[in-house]
Order: sequence, then C-alpha cells, then structure tokens
Amino acid sequence: MNRGLFFILVIVLFSTELWSINSLVDTKLGRSTLELKFRNTLKKSDIKHFVIPAKGFTKYVYDIKNGYLPRGKTVRYSHPDIKAFRIGQYRSNVLRIVIESTKRIKKRYSISGKILKIPIPLGKKSYKHLKKHRDKKKINKKKNRHIVVIDAGHGGKDNGTSCCSLHEKQFTLSMAYNLKKRLEKKDYIVYMTRQSDKYISLIERTEYANKKKADIFVSIHINAAPKKKVKKLNGIEIYYLSLNNVHFNGKTIVYKGKRVYYKDSFDIMTDKKKISLSRRLGVKVQKGMNRSIKKGYGSLVSKLKSSDFWVLTGTKMPTILVETGYITHKKDRKRLSSSYYRNLAIKGIVEGIDSYFKF
Repeated sequence: MNRGLFFILVIVLFSTELWSINSLVDTKLGRSTLELKFRNTLKKSDIKHFVIPAKGFTKYVYDIKNGYLPRGKTVRYSHPDIKAFRIGQYRSNVLRIVIESTKRIKKRYSISGKILKIPIPLGKKSYKHLKKHRDKKKINKKKNRHIVVIDAGHGGKDNGTSCCSLHEKQFTLSMAYNLKKRLEKKDYIVYMTRQSDKYISLIERTEYANKKKADIFVSIHINAAPKKKVKKLNGIEIYYLSLNNVHFNGKTIVYKGKRVYYKDSFDIMTDKKKISLSRRLGVKVQKGMNRSIKKGYGSLVSKLKSSDFWVLTGTKMPTILVETGYITHKKDRKRLSSSYYRNLAIKGIVEGIDSYFKF
C-alpha cells in the first residue's frame, strides 16, 4: 500500500473513532422507566444487555458502545425496589449501567432516537419515594456547578507579543477578569492562573488547572504575524489539542525535546475524549464569538485550528486557546484597543461556554 495513502487512512479512521463518542446528556426516572438521553442517536447495535443472577437479587447490566459520562456529571437514584444503581465509564469506549434489583424486570429496554429507556420495577409505594427523590434532585441540581479555569496569557517578564507600545500581557489579563466576572454571574466557579502582572510558567498554569479539577480550561491570547504577512493575517483563531511535537520515550513523555510527564499521567491528558471535547468546546466558542463580534462590526475572519501548545497538552480537561485578534494588523489592533470589541469577544466566549455545557 502507498505510504501516503496509508497515512490518510489512519487519520480518517482515527477521526471517525474520535467523533463516535456519545456523551450522556440527561437522565430521568419515571414510574417504571429510567430514561437516559445521549448527544447522538442510538442504534440497537450500540447496546449490549445481559443479566447476572445473584443471591437474593439480580444484576441487570447495560453497556453502551462509545457512551461517555462527562467529567463532573454524577447520576444517583435510589428507591425500595432497587438494591443498587450504578453508572460509570467501564472502558474508555463503554459506558456501563448496572441495576441490582430484588424484583424481576420482565420488560426489555427500548431505544427512541437519542433516548435509551430501561425498565425498572416501580410500584405505587416506591413511586411516592421517587417523587420525594425528584424534589430533592431539583434542589441539589444547583450545587452541580461547572468549574472553569481562565488563563491570562503571558505576564511579568513575559510581555507576549508587542506592537506600537501595546503588550499582549495587559490585554489578556483585562479580558480574563472580564470573562471571570461574566461567568460568575452565570453561577460558574471560576479560577484564574494569574490575577496580576506576574510571570507563571506553562507547566505551573496547567498543573493549577488540574489541581482545581476544572471542567474546562480557557487560555486567552493575542496573535502576531511575521513581517511578510502583517497585512494579510487578521481575525480570531481558536486552538485545540494536536500531538505533533509529542512522543514517548520509555516511561516519560518528551515535548519539544524536554521530558515533562510520566506516561500514565500523560495518557489522561491526551485521551481521545479530551481531544474530541476540546474541539467541541472550540467550535462552540468560535460560533459564539462570530455571532457576538459580527453584531458590532459586521465582519470577522475566524479559524478553528489544532496545535500542541503546552497549555493545550498539559491539562486533564477539555482545553482551548483563544487568539482574540492580531496586534500586528492595523484593523485588529484598533479593535483590540477598544473595550467595546473586547466586551463583544468575551460575551461570545461566554455564549460558547454556555452552549458547550448544555450538550
């Protein structure tokens, strides 16, 4: 086989696998059915069901091929007729649901588009218990707040890109604070990698996000073009992870010639779900920024790209890097100097984050 063709086939196969991930969106417990809603349409071949008899009860197991439980999402149900209920990531590409019941479940599961309906033995007595549980769940739902870490690019001795006495580090910190304020108004838990003109290494930034167990990581930057392309390159660019400069060396990972992480930790950071969800976050933020900025300016060049910047590689959660404009382009520089443009850009990022978490 031609080597070039083989490479293309590998990329296509990997991309197909990447986009087959089917995230669990919502769950609903009815009188006699547990409903699980997924992001994509389900097929009969996606579901594997089997029964395991045990002493005094029976285990009903449902495996969903390519099913995925998003980070931070928990599902808990309890009532008299079910001994135990569990849902978790059995394998990287299998979501498993286990119901242990003292009563026999006679009906089979059914599929309706994106919804999997699993029968459960709920009688009148347990339905009263269910109603109380639902009311409690509504109250607890507010507690399930998403954690966002915002990274203001550069800082301290690192000015970032500069042009016409303007420095990237000043803009990124201002926009990061703006983003934090808007997200907190929407009840997000928000942390910033830096809150002043302070130098922080790239590894420190990603380790901070991992320590905070963030649901997403958003790094804010301003772009610059080489001299030959100063007049040509403009607009926003949003990056998600690729692994071009990363390779394995025994038990450690080499990034651009430097050993940075043990393989076990790095496997989590480069998991295909993270890459897929990072791209999804990038798509949502790009759409949000397009809508917001075009309202004020009518036109906008925007691109979604993949890269291996360390802030994208070193995190364990979905991550994007947002280039909010080219400081080297006359039109972009004028926009970036305007608080009106920066507000529109941040509003768009918030809109994209909201949309991402609604899936």
